[in-house]
Amino acid sequence: MFNRVARKGIVATRNIRDTMSRSKKKSPASTCCCCKSQKRGKQFCNRKFRRRERMMIGKGQYDRLPNKPIEVTDPWDLGGDGKTFWGFSPDEDWFIRLMRK
Repeated sequence: MFNRVARKGIVATRNIRDTMSRSKKKSPASTCCCCKSQKRGKQFCNRKFRRRERMMIGKGQYDRLPNKPIEVTDPWDLGGDGKTFWGFSPDEDWFIRLMRK
């Protein structure tokens, strides 16, 4: 975890952790189940939406064009069970892990 930096001919050793960002979440909320994000589900949903649009435009069926991705895929099929507010407990280890980005 050490990084060597040459300054004015002197090699200094410093801890990388001291220089890295320590950004944290603003509110203690996260997903309920095993997955951390719904990224893959959202990607799949948008691909399906764009494909359906291309197909309808190609066929000339402009009245059947979907307006929103929800019309093509059910949001309940995405990963995760939504978000939950976990509460403030700044002294607990689980709270510190939860607040990391």
